[in-house]
Amino acid sequence: MDNAEVQKKCETFLRSLGVPGFIIFGWKKGEAEEGKQAEYGVVSSYHQIPKEAAIKGMTWALEDFVKRSF
Repeated sequence: MDNAEVQKKCETFLRSLGVPGFIIFGWKKGEAEEGKQAEYGVVSSYHQIPKEAAIKGMTWALEDFVKRSF
């Protein structure tokens, strides 16, 4: 799937929940070719949520990810 297709699915999912929210979604686009690393895609989607709230949530998620990974 390409980024635009995944973006649309994320937006549909958020609307289906019926509550304000945001999502950051990452996925593996396919298997690595010989001598190359696999490609990954990332999209984000927002539904009726203030930008400040989304930024605060993304900041928390990034900090949490870094703490768990390193």
